[in-house]
Amino acid sequence: MKKTVHIRFLLPGRWLLLLMLFVVLVYSCKKEEGEDQPTQTDQYLSVKKKIFSVMQYWYLWNHDLPTVNSANYSTPDAFLDALRYKKDRYSFIMDRTEFLNYFNEGTYYGHGISIGADVEGNLRIVFIYNDSPLKAAGVSRGWIIKSINGTLIQPGVDVTALLGKNEAGVENTFVFIDLQGQEHTVTSAKKAVAINSVLYKGVLQAGTKKTGYLVFETFITPSVAELDSAFNFFLSENIDEMIVDLRYNGGGEMNVAVHLSGLLASSAAAGKVLVKMEHNTDRSSYDTILTVPNNVQSPALSRLFYIAGRGTASASEVLMNGLSPWIPTITAGDSTYGKPVGMYAFDFKPDPYFFVPICFKLTNANGFGDYFDGLPADYYVGDDLTHDFGDPEEAELKAVLTYISEGHWPVTKAARKPVTGFGFNKLKGIRADYRIF
Repeated sequence: MKKTVHIRFLLPGRWLLLLMLFVVLVYSCKKEEGEDQPTQTDQYLSVKKKIFSVMQYWYLWNHDLPTVNSANYSTPDAFLDALRYKKDRYSFIMDRTEFLNYFNEGTYYGHGISIGADVEGNLRIVFIYNDSPLKAAGVSRGWIIKSINGTLIQPGVDVTALLGKNEAGVENTFVFIDLQGQEHTVTSAKKAVAINSVLYKGVLQAGTKKTGYLVFETFITPSVAELDSAFNFFLSENIDEMIVDLRYNGGGEMNVAVHLSGLLASSAAAGKVLVKMEHNTDRSSYDTILTVPNNVQSPALSRLFYIAGRGTASASEVLMNGLSPWIPTITAGDSTYGKPVGMYAFDFKPDPYFFVPICFKLTNANGFGDYFDGLPADYYVGDDLTHDFGDPEEAELKAVLTYISEGHWPVTKAARKPVTGFGFNKLKGIRADYRIF
């Protein structure tokens, strides 16, 4: 008899775009009739059976599963690809140790940097964590990576391969060009990097308006304390307007998104519906409504400004979509990624995997969801990697500051797309134009 134990387990999330998680431990009292056992010819048979079982029960599109022969697929990833519904570009399976290290500890092994290409084909630092060994060497957002380990960086170079395994002690030598055009050679060893989700907080003047500016990168457990500290700062500064920069925020814990909603809009939306989570018709008893909390740290704002982009996804979109019925919201940058669905995580131990499929859809109080093409921006402008966070000349920030101070956008222009082809654009759960290493 197979038993399933459901444990409510909220874990951190980032580029994997988790919103809310169950850990499901599956074990057997005895072999069920007709249940195949793993063989030497298919080392993944046990994992494939678990994938199919979970998708039959929890998958949002469980009634649309195709009939496939698992023996035709050599890996769990290939088997999952064969089962996906046409709208599903998110479900994934991941090494168990890597999953738990990241989501339980809030750390990952790497250099503590995010890198991406600008429109001229330069590979630049998109952001850098406080715990990064490269930050200690003075590296900052916008620096160009000229070479890695002697290899000149240009489109077509596989940066992921150049940087090697994500293990402690793996060294790489970078040649950087800083924002003043000076070269710097820095050797860095990968380590367990602690993540700070608030990349920047500050107050800028936009005409007569004191404007809070928050760059928020991921919804993880430590984010709550970071956000509370940031909003205590904004309250002490008596801000008039608020800009929330989510352009690199791929999602995370739903409870953190709920917490941030209260910090941003409690005076206007406390107790109102933030998001409705609706499961497949067989699991409708799990449908849930989450509301905006009443938070005394919320400044009295009459509207919200967002900076967003194609890397803005999942819990970030829930926040933006969920607050829109209750407070005017204005967005600069680009359309968001488009992930109006949520996931649970299933622990397949003793097999060394976590499986994270789509299990519910997401709508706001007005019933608006299905934004698979993303939430549109009000003003489209390309990401400006040549200026640091908080620089009023950075293109996206400048656009919002202009709107606040002058009541109109700069001359309208379409967002320019960065150059691709550096061997890191396809990620688990999301396609983005930057990557964390």
